[in-house]
Amino acid sequence: MGSGMDALLLRSLQSYVLDTFGAASWHEICRNAGQTAMTYEPMLRYEPGLADRVADLAALVLGRPVETIWEDVGTHLVTNPDSEGMRRLMRFGGLHFADFLHSLEELPGRARLALPDLDAPEISLDEVGPDRFELRCRSPLRATQRVLAGLVTAMADDYGVLCLIEVGADDRTTISILDRRHAKARAFDLAMPEH
Repeated sequence: MGSGMDALLLRSLQSYVLDTFGAASWHEICRNAGQTAMTYEPMLRYEPGLADRVADLAALVLGRPVETIWEDVGTHLVTNPDSEGMRRLMRFGGLHFADFLHSLEELPGRARLALPDLDAPEISLDEVGPDRFELRCRSPLRATQRVLAGLVTAMADDYGVLCLIEVGADDRTTISILDRRHAKARAFDLAMPEH
């Protein structure tokens, strides 16, 4: 059986590349990966590690470091207007950015409620000093730590917080809050906006 995380990451990578670089770039990446289908389905299972391999090819096609691509994918998950639901889900984590950071530990469990057989990464957070946190993301996929860092970056902007995010060589990411009121936070209400 293949990896559910690979499926979700592949679909997220597909969405990011199509929205940012266009269909021609995505088709070239898929051809280089030897994929006949140009669409990845999040409910299907793919060969373990395929997301990391496709991202390596995307880095060659797009001329960008693979780490940057995955961080941009994480940011895109929250900032893409078509995925307002993801942003809302993240904002339910707490009133303040630090509350949100603590809620990340619950993310794998929440994901498994929707997808029971998902091989979600293990996420833990330690407060290592005043306004300084260490986020650990344990996963066999290289992508997950970088995607999580991009998601945290986007959410810091959403909360109006200025922070320094440093992704380590291991599974640790350090988050230092520099200014809790750097900018005005985006509006958020528990009730869905009416259209």
